Amino acid sequence: MKSLTLVGIHIFFRRLFWALLLLVSVLSLIPNPDDLPGGSLWAEFLAEIFFGSADHADKITHFIAYGVLAGGAGLGGMRVFSRRWLIVPGLILWSGLLELLQGLTQNRSPDWLDMLANSAGALTGFVASLGLLVLIVAHMERRKQI
Repeated sequence: MKSLTLVGIHIFFRRLFWALLLLVSVLSLIPNPDDLPGGSLWAEFLAEIFFGSADHADKITHFIAYGVLAGGAGLGGMRVFSRRWLIVPGLILWSGLLELLQGLTQNRSPDWLDMLANSAGALTGFVASLGLLVLIVAHMERRKQI
């Protein structure tokens, strides 16, 4: 069996990042996916736990989506202008652009609280990915796979 390398991890997560960025972008601009039956039951459950109400379930989905995006970028070793930390502001700007574009659609409207949830998710996911990357590298060094 082929052993996993840091380069292999980076390649996998870079590909995952671009696929998820495309998915998040499309879902941000189509008619509201939260209106689909059963589409956000898990988010409603988490919103009940964290906010005491299911009214903000969409903020949970925004937080998780951008957390996974930033985490994928972090684990993929991605950089913006040769700086890893610029991933978070880059995703925040992308989030703002998508919110503005929602204002141009007939079925969606911009919500700056969504952008706040996106920003919090991006920061959390990125920091978590850096911590996870440190653990992965330490494990691989112990196993002499780097």
